[in-house]
Amino acid sequence: MLNFKIFILLLILFFNGKIFAYGTYSEGWANAKILQFESRGLVFESYEGIIELSTFSTDEKCDEEKDECYTITKQKIPFSVRPENGETVNLLMKSLNQDLVINYRIHRIESITLSSVTEVIQALNPLTSIPAELESDKLIVSKTGSKRNFSVSGKILRLEYQGVIIGTFEGLYLDEVRGRVHPFSVTDEKMANYAWITMKSSLKCNLGISVAFATGFRKSNYDLFEINYIAPAGGVYK
Repeated sequence: MLNFKIFILLLILFFNGKIFAYGTYSEGWANAKILQFESRGLVFESYEGIIELSTFSTDEKCDEEKDECYTITKQKIPFSVRPENGETVNLLMKSLNQDLVINYRIHRIESITLSSVTEVIQALNPLTSIPAELESDKLIVSKTGSKRNFSVSGKILRLEYQGVIIGTFEGLYLDEVRGRVHPFSVTDEKMANYAWITMKSSLKCNLGISVAFATGFRKSNYDLFEINYIAPAGGVYK
């Protein structure tokens, strides 16, 4: 009798489209260009598309001490949106070949009601001013590296929380002066949340990067310790 009740419960969840993938591998924000977006399916309708993200090749030979890494390349990724997420669906429909800021989730296993492991859960047109959500025009946290500390004029292109057992914040920033990108990590949760908010704006800012000799649990030895809209990062403040 108990097994039958469990079966009925699962059946109800299934037809309500509430069965998700078994856990989330990562979730974050990214600057993305919408290349394709369309509706698919009869029984389980979903909206599917392709986004273009900035990335880089780890095979590229470059001199990190001169900040010459890495050349920007583009990566095309399939994504899905649930039909009940109407506001996001409508914005994506009218934003083909345009750049948006997207909030996404990457499932460990593909959801039954979606056609890809990457789910877009929110999309925004980039702001042209500093986001009102920010309490200050700068945030500074402790440096973690003793190898190098420097300021980059640019913006964050992608930042996500990754992992199942041990989670880390991993991202990609754009150095607008050199026209290069570089992977980085965030070891402070307050900084990660601040960075996510700054990504809603197209304005460039100054990023304080601390370089360590070892990475530890995180994937990059580059750690973001400051975001500053008014001055180069790493200055002396009283």
